Amino acid sequence: MSNPLVKGGRTRAAALIMLAVGSLALAGCGESSQAKAYKQVCAVRGDIAKQIRTLTGLSLSSSSANAAKASFEAIGRDVTQIKADAGKLDSSRRRAVETATHDFVNKVGTIAAGLTSKLSPKNAATQFKAALTQLAGAYNQTLASISCG
Repeated sequence: MSNPLVKGGRTRAAALIMLAVGSLALAGCGESSQAKAYKQVCAVRGDIAKQIRTLTGLSLSSSSANAAKASFEAIGRDVTQIKADAGKLDSSRRRAVETATHDFVNKVGTIAAGLTSKLSPKNAATQFKAALTQLAGAYNQTLASISCG
């Protein structure tokens, strides 16, 4: 004859173990919203770097105008995405991301203003290439500083 206390005790112990294992499994499955936002910031930062590489690799021709436009539009969307995700980060990361993004946007604005105010038909290609080099530098000084490793 089996002892009902031992049998019930084993059942309860097994249930508690299953509950504990299940809780641990669920806790390990989900990422925090901050972790997800930071991964997104890093992914978007990587896309901006890719778009800048695309731009700096373009030869200046009428056929490259669409590619340049697409890259500039993608950078604009990426900056908007980073700004949205920054609000979901913890305070120290948020400050770092917001500062880097703000500085990048300011540098891009300065580059664009300089390009449009000084652009001459004779030197347009050279000036545009110089602006793209400055854009790459602006990225390296700002968004590249966000630690994603």
